[in-house]
Amino acid sequence: MELFHHGIKGQKWGVRRYQNADGSLTAEGQKRYERDVRENNAKKKDNRAIIDGPDPKRWAAEDLDRSKQVVDAHADLVKELKKLEQTTAPKSTPTRLDLSKMSDKELRDQINRELLEQQYNKLFADTSAAQVSKGRVLLQDTLDVAGSLLAITGSALSIALAIKKLKD
Repeated sequence: MELFHHGIKGQKWGVRRYQNADGSLTAEGQKRYERDVRENNAKKKDNRAIIDGPDPKRWAAEDLDRSKQVVDAHADLVKELKKLEQTTAPKSTPTRLDLSKMSDKELRDQINRELLEQQYNKLFADTSAAQVSKGRVLLQDTLDVAGSLLAITGSALSIALAIKKLKD
């Protein structure tokens, strides 16, 4: 049994190579360079790209910016999901009515209505309250872990980007 490796030594996951070892552009790099030239030609003359050659450092910075935007978008989605989960959570205590202003008949009618609703929910519920509670707890734990992980990743990514910009 033989083991073959078809990757590029030292290349990281998700990072594309746009130049060959001799400095010439790969096919993907050529496409990207041509796209950049087209975009820059549409802008003011002062902002045009240098025609002498591509700028891989700028591409790396753009890739880091895009990655940071994706992480931030995921963190925002997690926050929105938490808000949605809090608003749709069943109320643990029902609102209390002012019993002193109710007649006996109104009170009996209210109690009968609540009991009928409980019986209906027990008969026709797809899942039990215990199962929903377990699922809610599991979802909350997952969201907490995912939110923390995304926050840490976003922070690390922004620190790495800041260090890279400071080095340049």
